Amino acid sequence: MPRDEQAGGRPGKAAAKARRLGHDERRAALLRAAKELSVEQDVAIPSLDAIIERAGGSRRSIYTGFGGKEGLRDALLEEIAEEILPPLYDDIDQNADLRTVLTHLARNLVSALMSERGIDMSRIIMQDSFASPARAKTFYARGPGNGMRLLTGILEAARARGEIETEDCAVAAGCFMGLARGNLYLERALRIRPPLSETEIEAHIGAAVDIFLNGLKPR
Repeated sequence: MPRDEQAGGRPGKAAAKARRLGHDERRAALLRAAKELSVEQDVAIPSLDAIIERAGGSRRSIYTGFGGKEGLRDALLEEIAEEILPPLYDDIDQNADLRTVLTHLARNLVSALMSERGIDMSRIIMQDSFASPARAKTFYARGPGNGMRLLTGILEAARARGEIETEDCAVAAGCFMGLARGNLYLERALRIRPPLSETEIEAHIGAAVDIFLNGLKPR
């Protein structure tokens, strides 16, 4: 008896669900199941059988919707990128004073990456980077690399105004990103520290911005 059928020849829940869904809906259901299982199992891509068990459909559904397991992995990583990357650089007013810009950028970074969801998604990305260096490079360019370029430009403008003194704004931008994440990110990624409170976030951000700007004061 096929796995999707129950006793008496009646279709099982997974098969019935699969028939009710159109192509786009089935694709979305498979992708949603893949993301949920990735988080629950702490793996970059769960088994196809587990995805089908949760979402319904069949292996044919995965090949039709994604071209196979690698296509599903690509779509999953794209979905994760769309979830966690845009908030990082939202509403950055490059014309504001430097302290305000840095504080806003650090708050976005800490809030997005160190939340429960952010940590879950980051761990999936990191695991996948070992399987696909090309996807890792693409993700970096769209996220952290884009932030580095944005901040480097902001620091170059501040240096031109005489507000800061540094020989290499790209290096300085990298140092600030490191300060903004701090050791807190590692502690959160390792699950040895609970989510930060708003008070803890603001204290961390304030310290990172102060240390950075004090280090770049014109002499």
